[in-house]
Amino acid sequence: MQLRVARHTERLDEVVAFYRDGLGFAEIGGFRDHDGYGGVFLAIPGTSAHLELTAGGDHGAPRPHPESLLVLYLGDRAAVEEIAARLDAQPVDPANPYWAAHGLTVEDPDGFRVVLAPTSWPDSEVRIGWHDGPRAELRPLFELADDSGERIDASIDQGRVLAATDGDTVVGYLQLVRTDTPHRAELKSMAVVEQRQRQGIGRALVAEAIDRCGAEGVHTLLVGTAGADVGNLRFYQRLGFRMVEVERNAFTAVDGYPDGIVIDGIPLRDRVWLTLDLP
Repeated sequence: MQLRVARHTERLDEVVAFYRDGLGFAEIGGFRDHDGYGGVFLAIPGTSAHLELTAGGDHGAPRPHPESLLVLYLGDRAAVEEIAARLDAQPVDPANPYWAAHGLTVEDPDGFRVVLAPTSWPDSEVRIGWHDGPRAELRPLFELADDSGERIDASIDQGRVLAATDGDTVVGYLQLVRTDTPHRAELKSMAVVEQRQRQGIGRALVAEAIDRCGAEGVHTLLVGTAGADVGNLRFYQRLGFRMVEVERNAFTAVDGYPDGIVIDGIPLRDRVWLTLDLP
């Protein structure tokens, strides 16, 4: 399979110059006055993919959206700086805060956004299976999931742990604990190392947990997460979890949580419980 992405524009020459002269895409062909249309083909370096830019017709150009992105993994920061200097464009604030920390966002002449990422595309295979080693080696991951060392001490050895590994490196984990209610298990904690987040590893861990729990006769999967953590609430609800209860004042100094923790501008206070009915 080969890929060519086509986009219409009313500023063909300007947009072609942005991608060809600014980003370094190679012009490999095009056409003029073909049934009222013209276009240019650009090869995206390091890939077999093409960008086709067209003009003409009666319907105008599409409108840009702040979440519609072309992400270019350039390998290092020097490459980002080189392209940014060529473009001489003012960076824009991305809609998704992830890209503020992991790339530089610019707009082409039509307002469509391009992210210049100073990393390489992850091309390794992540495997998921039961972790049979000491839990202590996973503690840095547990600390990503929980701000209370006391709670980690009390729960780190509970249940079983699914580990996502890339080669010999653990890049994520999910802890499963049986509850006192028959046919119900709790997703006790989960985390993915920061540099591998937003690559589908968390979703894959939950999918594996669902498959394994279902095969063992579990009917319901339970998870509790901070009400202040909007990202986690969105993540679990997108996977089909439904809110069932709010536990007020669940994160206090008594449980080892420092005062003044704020997530997404919201004080860390309450825990939201969600459940997922397994097929």
